Amino acid sequence: MPIEEILIIRHAGNPFGLSTVFIEQILRVPDISPLVLSPIEVCGLCVVGGNISTLLDLNRLLGFTPCSGVEAKNRIITLNGPFHGIAFLVDEVSVSVSVEPSSVEYADNSDDCILAIVHVNDELIQVVDIEAALHRIQKVGAMPRSVGDKKRFDAIQSSREDDYQRYVVFRMGNEEYAIKIDQLSEILNTNTPITPILGANFEIEGMISLREELILVADLRRYFQYETQSNDKNRIIILERNGKTLGTIVDEIVDIREFSNSELDLRNDDENHIAGVARYKEEIISLIGAELVDTLIARNEEFIPLNGSHVDDERNKEIMEVVIFTLGEEEYAFPIEEVAEIIDRIPLTPVFNGPDLVEGVINIRGQIITIGSLYKRLGINPFIDHDQKIMICQGNIGFFVNSVSDVLGIRESEIHPDESGESIFSNVLSLNNGERLILLFNKEISKLIGVER
Repeated sequence: MPIEEILIIRHAGNPFGLSTVFIEQILRVPDISPLVLSPIEVCGLCVVGGNISTLLDLNRLLGFTPCSGVEAKNRIITLNGPFHGIAFLVDEVSVSVSVEPSSVEYADNSDDCILAIVHVNDELIQVVDIEAALHRIQKVGAMPRSVGDKKRFDAIQSSREDDYQRYVVFRMGNEEYAIKIDQLSEILNTNTPITPILGANFEIEGMISLREELILVADLRRYFQYETQSNDKNRIIILERNGKTLGTIVDEIVDIREFSNSELDLRNDDENHIAGVARYKEEIISLIGAELVDTLIARNEEFIPLNGSHVDDERNKEIMEVVIFTLGEEEYAFPIEEVAEIIDRIPLTPVFNGPDLVEGVINIRGQIITIGSLYKRLGINPFIDHDQKIMICQGNIGFFVNSVSDVLGIRESEIHPDESGESIFSNVLSLNNGERLILLFNKEISKLIGVER
């Protein structure tokens, strides 16, 4: 497949590239649930947009020192197509660039993880072959593909869904259990405060608050008559059934595994609420079916709160995407449809007698881009650094920004009216339970610097 656009990432200052065809989202590093007995390249499991992904350290896959995951510049990159359900942990995300065919030199060594070398300005970018990198570990849930077979994405995905089913495997006592991923919404640490409930059934631990919702939590270990021991490996698995949410406590998360139909023996055990077993190597793993979840919900119906999100599911749907960036010490956002591309800082040509908020112009592939100053518009001290980016927006207008943080899907419940009195902002985005507030610029971007397009 010809390389048309790449996302540049950096390790110790050295640039590498990933084809944007396979990239879904770029996000800050979320909470990671470690996996026992996993290859060293596997960091663990993380939840992105309600979906559980296997997180891999791209540094280790390439043979470098591991990424810490705690540095401010560290990011995760979620993948799509045949690599859906996989995310890379990387040191730093730089910028995405279009690639001219004449600047690409494809590698001949099929055993190497480098697919090609791309010349970008004065740098040589090594483009990573994702499939080859994944083959360096035993199993991460990805179906191999042939380079150049882009048209087979849908067929491959359909085939995978027919032949394989994805489960989260967890441990209670000395036994392993598994539950289908599509029954899960999130996995949480048990350090979340739990409020006890008087008069509840023996398996009920209490209630937790998650993004302004109250969720009933059952200790699955008690229900299966295992001894309960509290430690930092314990997890709360959030399950959803028919518009109702239930949390279940387990000893620890073991892995995300794909079981082929031949590995599954689906025989309902109504007495023990086991939907069947999966045979993995020499292990027998009990499968938790939807029937058990329904039973737990029915047993505790009176204690399950009716949350607003269940009354109006529309508020939980992502209704817009935004690009989040920093100016000074604060974060701001543009609607993603207003952003054309993001490039590294380059010299600009001043415009004499131009508007006060216009810094100058640059030439990008024959297009003249007017560069405005959001720093001056917002009264922020100008910030000049070689890591600075230029965000190019629709209408051939661009802005210097400190850095680009994330591209995120935003739910209706996270959007609130702006009360600052500044007409340039349309809303406030309230993320991470209100701990991260971001001002969203309105769509009249040209008016920010007094230039009409």
